This record gives sequence, structure tokens and C-alpha cells, in this order.
Amino acid sequence: MVSKPRVPMQVAPEFDAKIKELQRQIMKAQGENVSLRDITEKISKSPNFNNLEKDILRVASMDFKINLDRRKK
Repeated sequence: MVSKPRVPMQVAPEFDAKIKELQRQIMKAQGENVSLRDITEKISKSPNFNNLEKDILRVASMDFKINLDRRKK
């Protein structure tokens, strides 16, 4: 079995805690240890995640400022 390469990712502590709690709940219910990578992969493929992504992009796209003035202040 070929293992997937490790890719470090920085996440908020609250998100990390929720993912690890989800991992514990899956372990209790199904008796198998599902990796955090597999859990996040399932989350990213969820249709609800697509809606969340659109909401984040809609909000984020309005919070920027472009300064075209090149004069030194």
C-alpha cells in the first residue's frame, strides 16, 4: 500500500479540535481509525462545502482595496 505524502497545513485551533473530535466519533461508531487527511478530503467533496466556499468568496471579494497612486507619501 502506497501512503499519501504528508502536507502540513495550518488551521485554526477550533477547526483542528472539531476535526479530531469527528475522528474520535467515527472511531467509536465504526471501529476504524480514519485519517485526518481522509476526513478533510470527504469534507472538501461535500456539496455543502461548495456552498460554503461560494459564501466565503463572495464575502472576501468585497474586502479589498486597490491603491493605484504610485507617489511616495
